[in-house]
Amino acid sequence: MSHPDAKSVVEAYLKAIDARDAEGITATIWEDAEFRIPGNHQLAGNWVGHDQIFNKFMLPLMDLFSPDVPYALDVNNLISEGDTVVLDCVARSAAKDGTPYEANVVSVFTVEGGRIKAMREFFDTQYFVRILFGTG
Repeated sequence: MSHPDAKSVVEAYLKAIDARDAEGITATIWEDAEFRIPGNHQLAGNWVGHDQIFNKFMLPLMDLFSPDVPYALDVNNLISEGDTVVLDCVARSAAKDGTPYEANVVSVFTVEGGRIKAMREFFDTQYFVRILFGTG
C-alpha cells in the first residue's frame, strides 16, 4: 500500500490544525506518536499517544489563547527530506488577556507510513511563558 509523502502528511496536519479539526489531526498522527515540547512550563515535556498529545498539550495550549483572536500559523518554509519535514513558521494570536502573541517556531516532524510519528518544537520558551502564563 502506498502512503502520501512526508510533506503532504505535515501539510494535512497543518490544515487540520488551522480548521480546528480534531478528527483530521488524529488521522495524521500515529496512536503512539511522541511530541517533544521544550522549556520549563506546564506544557513542556514528551507527550506520547493521542490522549497525552491532545489532553496534556494541545487542548491546554489552546486554552491559553484568547477565544476572540484566531490562532494562525504563517508558514515561512516547509522543507522535506525523506521521512523528515522541517516547518519554519510564525504563530500569531493573543493571550487570554489580549496581549498580542507572535512567536517564531521551528518544528521537526518524523513521518512513517503516512502519519506523523514524532514532532519536536523549538521556540523562545521565555517569551512563551511571559506572554501566555504572565510570568518569567
